[in-house]
Amino acid sequence: MRLLFFFLLSFAVSAQSVDDAINYNFNNDIGNSRFTSMGGAFGALGGNLSSISINPASGSVFEMSRLGGSFAIESNNIESNFNNNFNERKKSSTQFQGGIIYVFKNYGEGKLNKFSFGFNFQSSNSYNNDILISGNNDSSIDKFFLNNASGLNPSEISVNNNESISSVYRWLGNNYGYYAQQAFLGYQSYLLNYDDDSNSFYSLAKYDNGLSIKNEVFSSGNKSKASLNLSGLFNKNLYFGFNINIYETNINKETIHSEDNFDSESIVRFINFNNYLQTSGIGFSLQAGLIYKISNLRLGLSYESPNWFNFEDQLEQEIEVQSFDSNNEELYVDIVDPRIVNIYEYNYRTPSKLTFSAATVIRNMLIFSFDLENINYSKSKFSSADNTVYNNLNLAINRNLSSLYNIRFGSELRINKFSIRGGFKQSNSPYDKSTIKLSSKSLGIGYEFKKATLDIGFSINDIKSEYQLFDTGLVNLAQINNSQLITVISYNIIF
Repeated sequence: MRLLFFFLLSFAVSAQSVDDAINYNFNNDIGNSRFTSMGGAFGALGGNLSSISINPASGSVFEMSRLGGSFAIESNNIESNFNNNFNERKKSSTQFQGGIIYVFKNYGEGKLNKFSFGFNFQSSNSYNNDILISGNNDSSIDKFFLNNASGLNPSEISVNNNESISSVYRWLGNNYGYYAQQAFLGYQSYLLNYDDDSNSFYSLAKYDNGLSIKNEVFSSGNKSKASLNLSGLFNKNLYFGFNINIYETNINKETIHSEDNFDSESIVRFINFNNYLQTSGIGFSLQAGLIYKISNLRLGLSYESPNWFNFEDQLEQEIEVQSFDSNNEELYVDIVDPRIVNIYEYNYRTPSKLTFSAATVIRNMLIFSFDLENINYSKSKFSSADNTVYNNLNLAINRNLSSLYNIRFGSELRINKFSIRGGFKQSNSPYDKSTIKLSSKSLGIGYEFKKATLDIGFSINDIKSEYQLFDTGLVNLAQINNSQLITVISYNIIF
């Protein structure tokens, strides 16, 4: 008899993947409107509240103190392609940016010309997506459950007398881990059966002629970055700065996977597998930067340390399988709903980030700015209380991910009190098996009052990715293309 006094603990085996190492580190910053409309290329330019998050030396470029906030509308048009079957979904959300900088000029009689204290908060990435994937396929989710059942036997995933679905599901999680729970769901829903002769599980589903798949993903949340900044100007041409960055990640994701149109002789006629995942994490990093001014030319260099995250995942699952008994011509519906929240606690370290920048300001009227960002994704690392749990995953990250360069370009033309802006940025994928690529074009305008500025910016983003249905068994890929429009309105008070 199983011991039932276990509380729900952090599991020794969880479901993180190489894709998570990319998603947790991938950035699509939503800053203020000037930052957005110039492609975020502010590493050497500075003088913008959102630029503090790119290069800490930006804070000392300000000539006067400033308080500002932004309201952004994010509109997503998400298209999926699964086996040449296309679907489209739309989703909108709102984002916010806010910051303040205090500038102290003519400080002392030495070479420290000024220093500043600042703070900026903005979104680093958004997870607001609705995705519909559907089409015909020659593989089923039964392979997912079969792979997770490998090495187990029926006695380990059965419900005995004085036990319940919930208690066994919880016991398996605490003692075996995630994989055993998946085998349990497949076996208890009568999707899987066991062959005593071969000592192996097999599927009761038949789909020699293929089947229909529908996979829906409802996701919301974002990763935000709060930067506490200290910066200064030395000898009139060397700007320097330091940041303490606090990151917060919150993601709510619901996945509903269903299958039907099995073969006419198949016992299994319908499968519906639901997963509800909530991810929350807190992280921090240190950041240092320099901007050197030579006449109209500015050169920038910024280094951000790895971000050290502590994550918690909360996962709930349920499965429904409809089976047909040809002997009595009856359809049975088996629902396995443990109503247990699985809790996974783990740590994640992102790679460090190095940004090289150059900008030129011509007659205080025309600006060109360029950033080159380097990230080595192979330095990502997962860890937990049991240091051996993530060895294989970290080895896969090291072998499959690589170093890459992202680029940002921005320009601005000032005509009296008006400004016209444009920009471009591109983020690449660290490997080809699960691509995430961002290409963005942006534009905007602004007007400077005596003691305030009002700006509006637009960013048109093309985000391409590949979505793998499950981590094992049903590993088919769907191509995802998100045509995203971000509209940002900002107001700044100068004092």
